[in-house]
Amino acid sequence: MKLRLSSAMWAILYLLVLLSLLTPLSAITLLVMIVPAAVLYASLRVNVFWLHVVPVLAILGIISGALAPYALILAVYFLVPGIVMGHMYKKRKPALQTILYGAGTLLGLLLVLLAGAKMLLGFNLSNYVSDFVHDTFDPFLAIAEMNPMFKEQWSPDLIFQISNQTVMMIPLGMTVSALILAIVTHAIVRPVLKSMGVAAPKLRPAHEWRFPRALIFYYFIALILDMVTYNQADGFWKMAAVNLLPLLQYCFVVQAIGFWFFIGHVKRWHRAISVLMAIVTVIFPPMRIIGIIDLAFPLREFITRPRR
Repeated sequence: MKLRLSSAMWAILYLLVLLSLLTPLSAITLLVMIVPAAVLYASLRVNVFWLHVVPVLAILGIISGALAPYALILAVYFLVPGIVMGHMYKKRKPALQTILYGAGTLLGLLLVLLAGAKMLLGFNLSNYVSDFVHDTFDPFLAIAEMNPMFKEQWSPDLIFQISNQTVMMIPLGMTVSALILAIVTHAIVRPVLKSMGVAAPKLRPAHEWRFPRALIFYYFIALILDMVTYNQADGFWKMAAVNLLPLLQYCFVVQAIGFWFFIGHVKRWHRAISVLMAIVTVIFPPMRIIGIIDLAFPLREFITRPRR
């Protein structure tokens, strides 16, 4: 009875979250859009899950009116990764695998949606982003033309470079956004499922976070690509370098955070010290060098090696 009441409440919450797509609140609720579907799928049998979801989608379609096709497409877009992550929770797959599957599903569906939008509506994401950048920075150009002090700082060439760079980094933005949504979903869903009596694996402790050493090799390749394509305005290899390099640098930040927690675990530091070092690492990007060194050299083995 308790589970039935809980699932009914989550279905109502799911409807409210989906209805927020029709309001400016969607900028906030977007982060939790997958959560209700993942909770319902992980805690219910498949047929019961659809008995909860289909009425929610039907009500959404009715209330949306003329916007129903767009609202339902978005609802399905967030429903599918919710089902994928819910299925992974049911099978008690490792937390990291669940997050990666959820992020991969989001990214794949987004590519399908963009391809469909281009074929059916003529929508081009690159052109949209480029126009947005120009609309944002063109007023600065107008100010620069009237004020000689800003004329050297703002020019049409500079705005073109910003626009071009932003367009090239679209794949990175899509990847990071998908990962953030999947991580936030896991952070909320796991304790919710636990409170409902459904076991869901958690991420490894921070002191065990460690990437494969091969990441150094990939970083070396990305650096070479970046140097070779430094003077290029665009092109496939330039885009690969622009997107791959920051992504690997984020990985080194995570590696560095894991290293601080590892030292804290071994040396029995107060947890606040490790948390503080992690915050400093995130705020001060050059600190990622700690992650690079930790991967390149056996620092952790050296720290734990018995002293003679």
